[in-house]
Amino acid sequence: MSQYFIDSPTNVGVSNRSNALATKVLPGADFGGKFTNFNILPTVYKVVDGHEIRANLIFPRSIPTGKAPVVVHFHGGGLITGDSLYEAWFPLWLLDLAEAHGAVIISANYRFLPEVTGLEILDDIDDFWTWIHSESLTNLLLLVQEDFPIKLDLDRILTAGESAGGLLSIYLTLSQPDKIRAGTAAYPALGYDDPLLLPAGKSSLLPDLPKSFIEEYLANRKPGYVVSSDPTLQRIKLTSAISGNKRTMEFYTRDSENSPHRDRLYQLSRLDKPDAKLPRGGLVILHGLEDDVVLVEASERFVNKARDVLKGKQGGDKVVLATQPGVHGFDTDVHLKEPWLSEALKTAIGTWLE
Repeated sequence: MSQYFIDSPTNVGVSNRSNALATKVLPGADFGGKFTNFNILPTVYKVVDGHEIRANLIFPRSIPTGKAPVVVHFHGGGLITGDSLYEAWFPLWLLDLAEAHGAVIISANYRFLPEVTGLEILDDIDDFWTWIHSESLTNLLLLVQEDFPIKLDLDRILTAGESAGGLLSIYLTLSQPDKIRAGTAAYPALGYDDPLLLPAGKSSLLPDLPKSFIEEYLANRKPGYVVSSDPTLQRIKLTSAISGNKRTMEFYTRDSENSPHRDRLYQLSRLDKPDAKLPRGGLVILHGLEDDVVLVEASERFVNKARDVLKGKQGGDKVVLATQPGVHGFDTDVHLKEPWLSEALKTAIGTWLE
């Protein structure tokens, strides 16, 4: 049983910090040097059986007048680990973008595999989208209005996400093409469509762990245990074991065989739907050529198909794939001013800001 967050102050866990009131704006520097020029408002957008799922509003310390464009962001971590404020994985260029244009980044957590299914994760993304447009968020912003006069322009939304978060960014972009101006995704986990496009070996970035590690974890977890935040990457070994032993797909698709919503899991296949289209600002995918966690071939396959089947449709002529030398996560310390990046994002950003 889930419910949307109501506006009364609620204690929420934020990174390693002690609990913070949902209506308290915190200095971004408390969460890492990348966030120094920002303030952060943590809150809860959804409660599932008593488990609170957090979202963070990240906005420049110098708040611009007027309505701020919005970036909807999803973190990476194999759908198993990570956090919406995990600094090491948060791309600098996205913060540059928000600072340059006075935008508000709304970065969401979501429940993790293997405790929940892929469809339940997508339910979180859908509920997060509903919450962004709800009175709950409007009323929350009113509570901090005196000191932080934030006004969101929900007609100007850009999506972003890395790895697993890139998959979720594309999912939302395909789900809301008329309400999102443009989509972006970095090395999105798009290898799960048929035929699978997964690395043949184990990634050099992840420890090599046996299948028994997964079985031991599953045997020892508490019934009903749910997790939606892992800010210190305590689950990185579990992520490595599941990914390295090619079991992500098993947990991602679990209990979906007879579901009428199973098609939501496969973003490549969703392009075949008669009503498939992209936002009018298109979709930009970034990928490192030496990525051995998510193959660049998966992004190439998606982009080639999108350009083909969406030809003549909204956004179909604005599908960009920008590849660069680099491994998984190659863009985390890249600034927006990098020529290759600013060129790749030019049309998407321009449409977003119109």
